[in-house]
Formats: sequence, structure tokens, C-alpha cells
Amino acid sequence: MGVMSRRVLPACGYLCCFCPSLRTRSRQPVKRYKKLLTDAFPRSPDGQPNDRMIGKLCEYASRNPVRIPKITKYLEQRCYKELRNGQFYLAKVVPCVYRKMITSCKEQMPLYATSLLSIVQTLLDQTRQDDMRILGCLVLVDFLNNQIAVQNLFNFLYQAPFTGWTGLS
Repeated sequence: MGVMSRRVLPACGYLCCFCPSLRTRSRQPVKRYKKLLTDAFPRSPDGQPNDRMIGKLCEYASRNPVRIPKITKYLEQRCYKELRNGQFYLAKVVPCVYRKMITSCKEQMPLYATSLLSIVQTLLDQTRQDDMRILGCLVLVDFLNNQIAVQNLFNFLYQAPFTGWTGLS
């Protein structure tokens, strides 16, 4: 007889048919969107956002709309953290992701519209960083140009994200 491999027996040493360590790897849930999100951000301060990973993330979000709230929650937290820390080169990646999501995930727009509007409001509130405000304006223009449902426009008008701006009245 041969020696049984450690891969067949779990770490506890008992052979149980319900043990999760004996489950095949393809059946275990994979949090692929987290890897795609971390790969989209540049590694160095002078690096650019990884457009290829942002595209893959948007493709993944369009195929799995259930994951969009988790993706937007991560993006919001990351944007607020980087703005607080003053790392604006990392905070610029979040609007890039949203701009790509606007064009590639039009049908899922109600799932991320409120998150996008809160990010735009935060970007427009950056009074010392003109490039962040410009990026916020570009995201807002893309959002308004790619509207499918009127409900998102009502959210935009009645949430009053721009309390200091009197252009709507």
C-alpha cells in the first residue's frame, strides 16, 4: 500500500464527507471583484490606473449585478480614505472606474447611481484640488449624458448634492 497524500486528508486528520477542505476548488466562492479592485489602483505615486483591470471589473459587474453594491461600497470607502490621507493620485482611480461603469453597465445604473452621486459631491467639495473638481464634473456630465431611467435624474435633482449651487432653481 502507498502513503495517502495530505491533500486527500484534511488538516484535522479525519475523513469526513462534509469537510470544507475536501471540497473541490472550483466550488468554493471566489471574491474576484476584490482582486480586480486592488489591481486597478497604481502601485507607485507616478503610476497610472490599470485600464485593463478597470475594464475587466466593469465586465464582471455587468455579468454579476448582485456584486455591484459591494463594489461601490469598497470604492466609496477607498475614495474617502485616500482623500483624507491626501493621496489624490489614488483617489483619482475611483472616478475613472465610475466613468467606465457608466458606459459599460448602463442597465445596472440604478444600483450604483446614489454612490456615484455621493462621490461626485465629495469630489466637487475639494476646494483646494482643482483637478479633483474637474474630474467630478466630467463624471457628472457622463452620468447625465448616459441616463436611461428618469428616476436617476430625480435622485440627482432632489437629493440636492450641490447645496451651494443655485443653477437648478
